[in-house]
Amino acid sequence: MSRPVVVVIAVILLLGLVGGGILGWMFMSRDRVGVLNYQVQVEEGANMREVLAKEEEFLQSDQVLKQVIKNLSLIKGWSMDSEEEALSHMRTKLIVKEDRMGARVRVIYRDRKQNRALEILQEIKKVFTPIRSEAVRRNELPPLMPMDDEGAEDDSNWAPLPASP
Repeated sequence: MSRPVVVVIAVILLLGLVGGGILGWMFMSRDRVGVLNYQVQVEEGANMREVLAKEEEFLQSDQVLKQVIKNLSLIKGWSMDSEEEALSHMRTKLIVKEDRMGARVRVIYRDRKQNRALEILQEIKKVFTPIRSEAVRRNELPPLMPMDDEGAEDDSNWAPLPASP
């Protein structure tokens, strides 16, 4: 084989190895998600964006997130220096979106480990539920829709918060 052919084969192999390494790194470092959906009672003509902004404000409040960080010992678990650093990290990983099916709110938590994402989201749900109920009593948030049995069977992704009193 001539020298230019060997060089071309070596370059192709090198590019293949580099490309495979990049794809493997991208796969291993991507975030997994935990998802929580719940449906709110909104009045006719109410702006869902405003409702979502309020939900997000309460979900990302210090009152909720500091308690989650404390309950799960996340500062130590994430090897962070301060609670503020952990709060900032959690706020970047927590997403509140509108689910286009009715007036549903979708809460997404992203983490590199699926189990940790689900654990954090379940703790957020546990801490957020009483805070949200109190906000409903003060008319700061709309009440939750009761979940019927038929809807629960049809939507496997439906994991509601407990109904508002």
